[in-house]
Amino acid sequence: MLNKERMFAYNTNKRSYLEMVLVEKYIGKLLEIIYIDRAGNVSQRRIEVHAVKGDLVRATCLKTGEPRAFRKSNILAYAPVKVKGRDSHAS
Repeated sequence: MLNKERMFAYNTNKRSYLEMVLVEKYIGKLLEIIYIDRAGNVSQRRIEVHAVKGDLVRATCLKTGEPRAFRKSNILAYAPVKVKGRDSHAS
């Protein structure tokens, strides 16, 4: 579950905060995201970011182990995942 104090990105005015920052800096790192899909379903996921191209974030969902593509504009909030007291490097 995301800690509200750690959550630093929030979607406002139909433009994701994730679109306004350099998402590429999270490649190879773990993020916890809150995401809304095309049907309007909201989910919370932990992902490992592999690539960012245009509006798409290519990642692996850590719960399912499946590769996924997320639209940056549909990511409502995100926070880096701390791993054993370090930053969110996946390895």
